[in-house]
Amino acid sequence: SGFCSRTPAVAGSRTTWTWAGWVKRSKIGNQRFSLFCAGNSGSDETEFFFQQATGVDSLVFYYYPGSYTGFCETLMLFRDTSAWYHIVLALDTTQGTAANRCKIYVNGVQQSTNFTSNFGPSATPHINSTAPHQLGRSPTEALPYDGYLADVHFIDGQALDATAFTEVSATTGQLIPLAYTGTYGTNGFQLKFADNSAATAATLGADTSGNGNNWTPNNLSVTAGA
Repeated sequence: SGFCSRTPAVAGSRTTWTWAGWVKRSKIGNQRFSLFCAGNSGSDETEFFFQQATGVDSLVFYYYPGSYTGFCETLMLFRDTSAWYHIVLALDTTQGTAANRCKIYVNGVQQSTNFTSNFGPSATPHINSTAPHQLGRSPTEALPYDGYLADVHFIDGQALDATAFTEVSATTGQLIPLAYTGTYGTNGFQLKFADNSAATAATLGADTSGNGNNWTPNNLSVTAGA
């Protein structure tokens, strides 16, 4: 399966960051479909994924360093394979109120979530550490994401809401991309996937934030196949 990978040379803020991107599912099945993760194995990881178990197509973010230290799941379900969703995951474990530490926005709206386990005060999930990071696959290869990703942002050191990345068109009333004008932080990046001249970190996986935090495409082709 195709995915992108990067291992940061230095750690950024592990308590506070934002992931945002446009997502279109291609497949629904009885497994996890991982959007973004970091960690060394399935028993030592942090992962953001579509859950699929007995018809539950929710979005889940969890921190699992050998046990569930944080688990946040949307009440909203995602079963439309024809639609693009704009998704924002904002983490700030320094917040005093447990429910404010993990927020998920879909199409500009903050979602109601269940917390099977709240993220502890100043918890440090694997994302933004020097562990391997993957976009479109979990640390266990058997759990790939099946679908499309576009205009993916990662903001190191800030927990932002959807207004930093989207706006409502005055003409159509639809949610559309908004050029991000803020800072990215040490490990921040923007992936447009716009240079399809080759499937390399400097082209298809190029970071356009100005940080040069490129991602390496794996099992992706710009000339043949899906």
